[in-house]
Amino acid sequence: MTSHGPQSVSAASTSTPDLGFKAGFGFYLGVTIAGFTAIAGVVTDAATATILATAPSTLTAVLLLVFIFGHRLRGLPERIGQSRRRRLACYLPAVAFAAVLFVPAITPLESTARLSVLAVVSSLLSGAVAVGVARMARNRYVAAMTPDEPVVSWAWHDPRYGANEWVVIVMSVGLVIAGLGSIAAGNWIGLLWAGYGSVALLANRFNWGGDWVDFDASERWNAPSIHAHAAGVVLEQSFATKLVPWAAITDISLTDDELVLERRWLDIRCDRAAIDDPEAILEKLKRARGRREPLADDRVALTDNTK
Repeated sequence: MTSHGPQSVSAASTSTPDLGFKAGFGFYLGVTIAGFTAIAGVVTDAATATILATAPSTLTAVLLLVFIFGHRLRGLPERIGQSRRRRLACYLPAVAFAAVLFVPAITPLESTARLSVLAVVSSLLSGAVAVGVARMARNRYVAAMTPDEPVVSWAWHDPRYGANEWVVIVMSVGLVIAGLGSIAAGNWIGLLWAGYGSVALLANRFNWGGDWVDFDASERWNAPSIHAHAAGVVLEQSFATKLVPWAAITDISLTDDELVLERRWLDIRCDRAAIDDPEAILEKLKRARGRREPLADDRVALTDNTK
């Protein structure tokens, strides 16, 4: 049976984490440990000055330890990056910090302003760092899976980019609601938001101004690109990459308007007009998919089957 899950990575393709990942992962662990330490200090009624002095020291100590012993984390970025479940696990500390806000409601613990502020700040900070760690991990997993040169590459101009009228409608309704809420709070600048949202809704309904709300995908700054490798297709954006294995692509076709890589849920669509030689790219993609790289027996699986 064909698997659409994350592929394994050969032992040779994993290496000692680079300085960037060490810094990000060390800061992530430091924020998590420092946050829980500070919350423990609040629960035990420690002085605010003590908590403020301990938290930065804890973060710095953890960061230094990761830098010193980071060579022992060989393969960790790839292990985290290859599984959506493991990437989502990076957000567990943020969820735990947020849960602290509700602990006083079900326990004898007293809810205080210090505890609430610390829980919110720790949740937001650890969540923001988790985004960076998860993204770095997936980028390094993709790099480990695609050490070969791409068979073919082209700029990805998605014809659906900004063209869905529902996006405009949702954004316009959001502006109207935010504007009315601002007005209710006594801030009359909300009139501008509500007015702009109303005009956008009416323009979309009665087609005022032609295509002023449409976006041309080919005019995007720093447009993403697509690279076809033996392991699959890599979607490369400004700060993130994603590997779509060939097993997840059911068909490749070329219409009058688009180059389509069909998937089970969401197809990858490319504006044909933005591709120099779409027929040649289609042929290369089909050849690459036809001789896709199988999972060799000597590969070291970095994922388990309990995903």
